Formats: sequence, C-alpha cells, structure tokens
Amino acid sequence: FDFIPIIELENTKVNAIVDVIGVVLNVSPVNTILQKNGMETQKQTAELWDSSGRTVTMTLWGSFCGREGKVLKEACDSDTGKTLILAVKSGRVSEFSGKSIGTISTTQLLVNPDIPEAKRLKLSFESTIDNGDMALTHQSLSQEGGSHTSPEIRKSISQIKGEGLGRSGRADWIVVKATISFIKTDKFCYPACPLHTGGKQCNRKVVKQSDGTWHCDHCVQSMAECEHRYLLSLQIEDHTGVTWVTAFQEAGEEIIGLSATELYFLKEEDDIQFNNTIRRLLFTPKLFKLKVREETYNNEISVKCTVIKAQKLVFEEEMKVLVGTIGRLSKEHY
Repeated sequence: FDFIPIIELENTKVNAIVDVIGVVLNVSPVNTILQKNGMETQKQTAELWDSSGRTVTMTLWGSFCGREGKVLKEACDSDTGKTLILAVKSGRVSEFSGKSIGTISTTQLLVNPDIPEAKRLKLSFESTIDNGDMALTHQSLSQEGGSHTSPEIRKSISQIKGEGLGRSGRADWIVVKATISFIKTDKFCYPACPLHTGGKQCNRKVVKQSDGTWHCDHCVQSMAECEHRYLLSLQIEDHTGVTWVTAFQEAGEEIIGLSATELYFLKEEDDIQFNNTIRRLLFTPKLFKLKVREETYNNEISVKCTVIKAQKLVFEEEMKVLVGTIGRLSKEHY
C-alpha cells in the first residue's frame, strides 16, 4: 500500500489510481442499475473517514458488492460499536458531485486489515469520538457541487433562520439532531433514466410511452424499465422549531431503509404496509447532515435545506459529544 490522506484527493487528478484507508461510517444498500450498453450491474457506496478530518464516498461496482460490500453492510448494520476499517488498493478517482473513489478490475479491498496504518487510524477515530469532536472535523469531498471548506457543526433548527444560514452567497453545512414529524407521500420519487454514459448515470426524468416503454429525451433512447429515484420532502423538528428538508436518492434510502423503486411498488401493491413503513419512521431521533443554501425559483428567493446524510442516533456517542461540548463551554466560561 502507498496510502494518501483523504484530504489530498481534493487536488488529485481524475482517473488517478490511489491507495486510501479509512473508517467506514456507513454503507448503502446494493442497487441494480442499467448501463448504457443495456447490461445490468450492481452499485454500492461506503463513506470513509480518516484522521485528516475528511470523508470520501467509495463506490463498489459489480462483484465487489457481493463480496466486500456484503461484509461491510452486515458489519455496519450489526450495531456492535466496533470500528470498521477499509483499505483500498488501486481505487480510481472520479469527480461527480465532488471527488470520490471507485473500484476497477484491479482494485483490492481489505476489511479490517492487520496492518499498522489500520491500528493507528482506529486509535485516531476512537480518540476523536471520545473527545466529542466528530461533528467538528467531519467534512466530505463527495458532496454536491464539490468539496467545501465550512466545517459541519451542530446547530438547532431555530439557528438556521436566526443566524441567516445559507444566505452568505455560499452553502452552510451543518448537523442537526432532530426527528421526522411528517413525510409527504403523494410524490416521493420520480421515474429516472438508468443508462450510463462515461461512468455516470443519466438520472433524468423519463416518460412512459403508449407501448409501456420509458423514453429519455436526453439519451434519446427507450428502455423496458426505469429506475425510481427519491425526491423526498419531509418535516423535521427539534426542541427549537420545525423546518422542511429535501432528501434525494442516497439520503432517501438511509431514511426509508428501502430503495425508491421498492417503496414505489409497495405503495402500488400494499397500501397498508406502505403506511406502516412510513409511520415507523416518525419521531425517531436522527442526526441530519444538511446543506443549507439560498436558491431562486420563479424569481423568488428562499433557503433550501438538503439532507446529505441521515444517521441513526448512537446514544453512547451522543453522550460523548455532550461531554465534549460541556468541557469546551466550561473552559470558555472560566
């Protein structure tokens, strides 16, 4: 291995082959997607953190999903509290919604490798958690619009408006501890084009034709099946207030626990089970990582909050964050 810090990926050329090692923060479900050549493949993503204080999205393609991806997903969902390390040999750098890494045929993935770098990273991560600094040092290179320099800090919902977040001409990245109080279920997804060009999925809205096929005006192709993608509108609240947020594909899967296609057909086939699925999501505390930005639509300016991540609250870690906050406030006061 010739590991480079995740922070260095920000200035690494696209298509460069690199070795990285990181703590696995979360793993997405496996998605089956249709490539432009008409062949299906599997895709799965994992978020990696290292001691440079940055995270990056690692995309697993094809057989990697059924091997290392399955191990990672099962370990992340087991709630054992153990730190999970992934070493990546020969990953390819890409630039789509910021920098990310993807597997190629020569990539090697090692889960919890017995190497000195993994041991040092494990100690660094656990020390960061113990000190309650995770929310302050966690910045992603794989967000929409590229990397950002503003640290993701804890805020309350009332502070979004009270501090004028997102109105400075740039996006603000914050973490809010809140619960979901309402989810709009009339239009929670849209039919998207599953075709790929240059390694990127089209994702534009497709239209159903009279013969039952779906047509994409951008790709100028028709296909037998489309892929439904999340466009969730939900209301979250904490002890200070309520706000509306939007969750797209990956964040929607984290919130719902199902792909948009699965939820779409569940609503079509079993309305009772669909309603129960939505109801179970309400009033459960989560950590919402939000991108807050001012946008203009129909000549009207408003602040939009987009969910980047929606993570289950780990109470042991929350206690450590609170202890760290109390410690810092005590030092400032005295």
